[in-house]
Amino acid sequence: MTRRPFPLAVPPELTAYLLDFHWDLELLHALDLPVIELPVADLAHHLDLPFWAYDGRPFQITPHQVAADPVTYQDQYERTLAADLRHPLDVVRRPDDRLTILDGVHRLLRAELEGRTVVAVRVLPWTDLDRIAVRGG
Repeated sequence: MTRRPFPLAVPPELTAYLLDFHWDLELLHALDLPVIELPVADLAHHLDLPFWAYDGRPFQITPHQVAADPVTYQDQYERTLAADLRHPLDVVRRPDDRLTILDGVHRLLRAELEGRTVVAVRVLPWTDLDRIAVRGG
């Protein structure tokens, strides 16, 4: 079986970050992955990318826009404040050695807002992506 393609049109600035197939968050969370600590600064560039939905449309706002205007973006800001930093972020290590976030952008923003210098991260190797892929047409 083949991987199911990613279901949404992705803005050009996110194509180097998002996977091009549909993957399952529960499968990701079920994996036994090593946890490391990384400087928040190493992942902070994710906070300038339009990962988040606004007004029912995906890929409209960046986490830093939410932090700068929590009244306008109240839903995303509240999700950020509720993010549980006891859970590590999930990232994938790409073939070029870059780490990109699969799950945890709200936790990363919360860590930055709280002035934390490091964050716990679970690292999925690129070669293990099939372990989280949704199969089928």
